Order: sequence, then structure tokens, then C-alpha cells
Amino acid sequence: MPVNPSTLARQGYDRWDLCAEFGIDEENANYKALRSAYEDLPEDPYAVGSGRYRRYARGVFLPWSKEFHWMPPTESQAREGMNGYYQGDNNPEYVNVTRDLPAISEEVCNNKLLTDIVQFDYSQTRWSEDDSVWPLYVGVHLIKLHIGEEGREAVSSPNELHQDGEPYVFAHLIYRDNAEGGANLIATPEYRGKQPEDVPPTDRLADFQMERPLEAYAITDDLVSHYVGPIRKGSAERPGERAILLADWVPMRHRI
Repeated sequence: MPVNPSTLARQGYDRWDLCAEFGIDEENANYKALRSAYEDLPEDPYAVGSGRYRRYARGVFLPWSKEFHWMPPTESQAREGMNGYYQGDNNPEYVNVTRDLPAISEEVCNNKLLTDIVQFDYSQTRWSEDDSVWPLYVGVHLIKLHIGEEGREAVSSPNELHQDGEPYVFAHLIYRDNAEGGANLIATPEYRGKQPEDVPPTDRLADFQMERPLEAYAITDDLVSHYVGPIRKGSAERPGERAILLADWVPMRHRI
């Protein structure tokens, strides 16, 4: 019997409140542990001075058993504490570049909330008959935008409407603090490479701000383009921060 398409697979995007989905709040021990993992994120080595900090890990999800396993790094990446991330030509800032990014620690990878998020994300995806009998590659990114100076911005990559080249991409807000900006825009695909002001109201499929911990959204890459705006420091004396967990999903079957 065919599987009914999810809202995500049908319309190209969807949004959730995972605190409500999981029945937890900010006092949950696994949430607090995951949040603390953002305290020591290193600066993105490919975007020094951008205000972007990150770690990355790679996993494999088996659709037939719903098992998720983390993949090991290469020997050289293990020595340097890195994991490789490759987007082909989908990110215009890093065309055909494998970025060796600081690895997520084993302790954080084993956080139950993180693995519950991976399972939830899978439940929203839909795959072809062929893809569903191959492993799925899952890239998990811990990304923090941090800005401490008035009049400056911390930016995401790429800083334009784009498509990622991965069939599904999920974004989960871990926290935001004293941050202004960071609005999300989802538009029709032809606005890839454009700026938000280039998108007329009729082609803006969703325009929203994530404010609460574990708010989430996802996109079906070939159906939409999407954008997240830079953040600025708010009115308080402390720096402004916006922390996100991204998960991208790619089928591993051979393309002929």
C-alpha cells in the first residue's frame, strides 16, 4: 500500500514545536546537556570573522529497521578532530569543496534528545521504493551565530535564498538570546540565488521567526528555496546568539 505523503513532502515545508511533540520543557536534562554543547563551539574554520561557530557529525539511518548509527571519521580526520562535509555545487560559497569541520563529541552524539530528534525527522520524510531499501546519510550540524558588537551582523551560509542539494533539511532552534533578526523565508524554487527583497508576496510561501526552544521547520529541497537572515545584538549588554541544530538527509543508493 502506498505511503501517504507528509505535509513536508507534499507542500515542500512544515513546522513543529518539539517541546510539545516530546512532552518536555527547558528543564529537561537532555535539553540542558544539548544546549550546553553550544558553549564551546569553535569558530567555523571556513568563515573566520563571520560570527558563525559550528560542529558536525555524520550518521547512517536504516529505514527498514529505523536504526541510526554514527559514522566514524577518516583516520586523518580523527587525528585532527574533524568530519568532512560536501555539498557539491549547491553552496555558491564552497563549490565542490569538502569542508573539514570540527566534530561533535561522542557524548553529545549519544544525547537522547539529539537521537530522538533524528528519529522524529525521519518520521516526517517520504522516500521512493528504491531509496527506502538503501541507507540514508544524515548530516548533523550544531551551528551558533554569535555577535558581540553593536552595528555588526553574524551571517548564515549562503547569505541568499538557496537549495542545499539534500532532499530534506531540518532546522531545530536550540535557543536564541539577545538576538534580533534571523528570520526564515521559504519561497518558490526560482528565487534560488536571490535576496529576500527580490521575492514578491505571491511567491513567499512562509515567512516566520523561531523564538522558542525546539521550534523546528524543514524543507523539501527540490520544491522550495529558503533563507535565514543574519542576526544582530539585542539591547542587553551581553552578546546576541542564535543556536540551531540542522539535520540533512540524503539517500545512499547508486544513481545510474
